[in-house]
Amino acid sequence: MNGHAGGHAGEQACGRTGRGRARCEWALREQGSRDHRLLPPTVCGWAASLAMHECAERCLNHDGVIGMLPLVLVLAAPLLAACAGVSSLLPARFRVIALRWHWMMIVCAAAAIACATCTLTYDLLQWRDAAFRLASQNQRQAIVRVTASTPAINADRRAADCRIDAVATALSADGVTQPSAARMRVYADGDDCAALKQGGEYLIDGTIQESEYGAMPLWLTDVTRVERVRAPNLLYRTVDAMQQAFLSQTMRLSDQGKVLVPGLTLGILGQDHMPTGKDVTAIDAVYADRVEDAFRRSGILHLMAVSGGHLAVVAALTRSCCAMLLLPRQVVAASVAMAYTLLAACMYPSDSVSRALMMGYAGAIGLLIGRRTQALATLSWTTLLMLLIRPHMARSFGFALSCAAVLGIVLFAQKLNDRLAPIMPLPIAQAASMTIAAQVLTLPIQVLIEPEIPMFSILANIVVTPFVGFSTLAGLASLATSWLCPQLGLSLAQLASMGTAVMELASRYLGSGEHAVLAWPNGLRGALAICLMEAACALAVWLSRLLLRKTLTQHEHMPGQRFLGSPAEPIRMWWERTLTALHDMQWKT
Repeated sequence: MNGHAGGHAGEQACGRTGRGRARCEWALREQGSRDHRLLPPTVCGWAASLAMHECAERCLNHDGVIGMLPLVLVLAAPLLAACAGVSSLLPARFRVIALRWHWMMIVCAAAAIACATCTLTYDLLQWRDAAFRLASQNQRQAIVRVTASTPAINADRRAADCRIDAVATALSADGVTQPSAARMRVYADGDDCAALKQGGEYLIDGTIQESEYGAMPLWLTDVTRVERVRAPNLLYRTVDAMQQAFLSQTMRLSDQGKVLVPGLTLGILGQDHMPTGKDVTAIDAVYADRVEDAFRRSGILHLMAVSGGHLAVVAALTRSCCAMLLLPRQVVAASVAMAYTLLAACMYPSDSVSRALMMGYAGAIGLLIGRRTQALATLSWTTLLMLLIRPHMARSFGFALSCAAVLGIVLFAQKLNDRLAPIMPLPIAQAASMTIAAQVLTLPIQVLIEPEIPMFSILANIVVTPFVGFSTLAGLASLATSWLCPQLGLSLAQLASMGTAVMELASRYLGSGEHAVLAWPNGLRGALAICLMEAACALAVWLSRLLLRKTLTQHEHMPGQRFLGSPAEPIRMWWERTLTALHDMQWKT
C-alpha cells in the first residue's frame, strides 16, 4: 500500500508535459514497487524453454541431434542479432526508440538463450539416459535403483494399489548395470506400498515404459520385488510420523473432514492417502469423487493445493512470536526461513510448493538485509532460476498455474480493489479482487487442462475466503500436535473441519446443476479464445474510462475541480451508517 500511494504521489509531482515528466516517469519505473523490467525476460525464457522442449521431442525422435542443430541455430540467430545491436541498422527515426529498449532486448535474448541451452542440455541427457533407451525397446524388464521423492499415495491406475514419484540412480538389464538420472513414477501393490517411504532408496524389479499420462516421463510397473537399500533420514522419518498421526486423527472426522482437511493442510486429498492398520473407517470413494468434482466445478479446487498462503500464515505467526520476544531482525529472518523449510518438508511435494518456498526464501533474505521484498521481481527471479535448474518445469501445469496466479495478483489485485472498495464492503472487495486478478491469467491455462469455465468461481471464492485462513491454521496446528498429543490434534482437526464444511456446502450448491460450468473449446484454440475475450473486456473498460475522462475534462476552464458522486456512493454511505448505528445500539445495550 505504501508503494502504491507513493507511486500516485510521484505521478502528481511529475507534472503534465515536458521533458521533465519523461525523466520523472523513468525514475518512477526504477522504483522497486513499480519495477516490471524482469518480467519480459522471464516470459522470453519460458517461451524459449517450451520451444526447445518441442524441438527436442520432434527432432530427437526422427533425425537425432544432427537434425536439431539447424533449427537451434535458426532460433538463436535473431536473439544473437539483438544482442549484437541491430538497432544501429535502423533508420534514424526508429533508432531512438530502439536504443531506448536496447538493453531490454539484450536481457531478453540472454534469458532466452540461457533457458534454451539448459533445456536442450536436459533433453539430450534424458534422451541418452539408459532408462529412456530401455523404455523405447521391446525388452523393458529391469532392476532399478531409485530414491523416492514423494510419499506413497493411492494409485491412479486399477492395475496397482499405490504410486510414488522417484528419481533413478542406476538400473540393471540383461546383466549390465548403467547409471541413470531419469524421473519416473513407480506403481506397486500390496505390502510393497507400506515399504515405500519418502527419502528412502530402493531396488525395484519391474517393467519400464513410457508414461501414458501425467507429469512423469516414465513409469515403472509390474513390480515384483521391492528391497530397501537405505532408510529415510531422521527428518523424513519425523515428517512421516507426523503425517501418519495427523491423517489417523482426520480419519475420525466426518466424511467431508476426512476428504478436505488433509487436502487443505497437506495438499493431498483424504481419498489419496494410503490407509494403515490403525485407520478404523475408510473413505467412501463415491462421496470423495463427488466432493472433488464439486470443488472443481465451483472453481475452488485450488484450495486443496499447498501454495504461498500456507507460507504466509506461518510467516505471520513466526513474526508475531519474534515480535513478542523483541528479537533482532536477523534472528527473525532466520526463524522465518526455518519455518518455511519445516513447513515445505511436511507438505506433499509439488511444483507450487517449490515456487512458494523459493519466493519465501527470497523474502527472508530481504528481511535479513533490511530491504523490502518486491513480489514481481522475486517472482521473476524465482521463475528464471527454477527454469534454469529444472527445465522440465516449463511444461508443468502446476508450476504455470502457481506463477500465473501470483503474477495476476501482483499486477491487478490492488487496482481492482481500489475500484471495488467504494461499492462494496472492504473484505468482500479484497476477496473479489484477489479472485478476479488470479483468474485473469490462470483461466487460459485451466482451459488447457479442462475445457470448461466455472461460472460461479468468484462467488464461491468470496464465500469461502473468511474460513480458509482459520481452517489452514487449525489444520497445521493439528499436524504439529497430533503425534505428541493425539486428543489435542483431534480437537484442532475438528476446528479445521468446521471451516471445510462451509467450503463443501458452497461447492455443493455452486458447483452443481447444468449452469455451474460453461463448456469451452479445448486445446490452444480454447486458450486463445479466453485471451481474446479478456483482451476485449480490457479494451471495453479502457474505452469507457477514456470516454468518462473526456466528459470530465469538458469543464477544465472552470476553477476548482468538479465533484461527481459515483452511483455507488449512496450504497457506501448507507453501509457505513448502518454499521455505525448497529455499533451504537450494541454499545448502549
